[in-house]
Amino acid sequence: MKYNKIVLIGMMGSGKSTVSKLLSEKLNLSLLDTDEIFEQQEKCKIVDFFKKYGEEKFREIESEILKKALTKSNCIISTGGGIVLKEENRILLSDKSILTIYLSANYETIYNRIKDDKTRPLLLVKNPKEEIKKILNSREQFYNLAKATIETDNKTQQKIAEEILKIYG
Repeated sequence: MKYNKIVLIGMMGSGKSTVSKLLSEKLNLSLLDTDEIFEQQEKCKIVDFFKKYGEEKFREIESEILKKALTKSNCIISTGGGIVLKEENRILLSDKSILTIYLSANYETIYNRIKDDKTRPLLLVKNPKEEIKKILNSREQFYNLAKATIETDNKTQQKIAEEILKIYG
């Protein structure tokens, strides 16, 4: 089966944005990043939107962005880490024409990659490392619904992209 789009899911800091850019270049496919689209559309950084309107409102708009992105063919879609929280999104991502790939990383790796990033609203807490562990544990069952999983710990973005290209065919 030839997929008509690749969707990357996984925790913040797993490499979705960076790897999707590499895939877009290598496959000469358009790139849709749901977080970037959100910020352009709402004219607001996600971290500021969270503070002002809360996570629930963010997730509603994020779902609409995903629905619209999935109407496109021959593209790479990089999603926000929490996109899998809504059942309607999980149903959309299970479509057989979509190659959904879970970029997996352990919580230590994620923490080390994003510990200095103050734009992550869910990590603006006293103990971000524990928060990452908690979030990862609560989402892993949904991430594992992806058609393929690629471990990203100790791998370059280049290596991860190559593994995805092999799966994509």
